[in-house]
Amino acid sequence: LVVLFILFEFWPGMLFLFIDFMLRGFFDSRYSPVTQFNIALARQLNLTEKMMNAGPKIFAAQVGMFLSAISLGAFALGCGTVCLVIAGMLGFFSFLESAFGFCVACKLYPFIRRN
Repeated sequence: LVVLFILFEFWPGMLFLFIDFMLRGFFDSRYSPVTQFNIALARQLNLTEKMMNAGPKIFAAQVGMFLSAISLGAFALGCGTVCLVIAGMLGFFSFLESAFGFCVACKLYPFIRRN
């Protein structure tokens, strides 16, 4: 969806990401369409459940919501360069997570959320 936004200005895709990140980062992830899809896919593929600390993933969703909101706001205001840079960051972070399992926000989490 980020690539569609960058290449074709498909803002509804970025809006969908904003809402999904908001649901996962500030509300109950059970209401997230992406989470529901992932659960269904994991069941179909008979994947085993892996338990992990939810804190870093919630923080990552909050960062994703923030980046998508800034990108959408810049798009609405006609600030094309800012919009593309922020969307590019979101796309790059998403690529790192999906291709290598490397979550940038999860790595920053312990430094940001110290007790």
